[in-house]
Amino acid sequence: MSYQSIHIQIKEMIFSKDVSIVEFQFWLAEVETFLCQQQNFVLVVRSVAGTTFPQEYRQIQANWYKKNKANFFKYCVGLVRIALDQVDQERLNTPALHVAWQVPYYVTLDRADALQWAVQRWLLCNA
Repeated sequence: MSYQSIHIQIKEMIFSKDVSIVEFQFWLAEVETFLCQQQNFVLVVRSVAGTTFPQEYRQIQANWYKKNKANFFKYCVGLVRIALDQVDQERLNTPALHVAWQVPYYVTLDRADALQWAVQRWLLCNA
């Protein structure tokens, strides 16, 4: 074929205010779309100060992760968390979280840095 079109798959997700169960499930469904399409992607995730999540969100996420982890490991080529401040960065950048996600994981305070890292991860895995 003499034509090729390439899409860099970076999904930036921003949580704010009071996140409902429906919104949280919508986020998981968006990620699952990449898995169903068998496309490599990088996630960039941040929460605005004061964001709250439903009490059940950890269990919902754990169930989703258990169901989808094989494909998540296969197609998620990186996960970036944008921290609110230095304390949040330390909370998000623990060895336990690096191990738990089992994909390249990066925590930064800066959105531009997060997006630059995401592009580099995507390019590295799609060369």
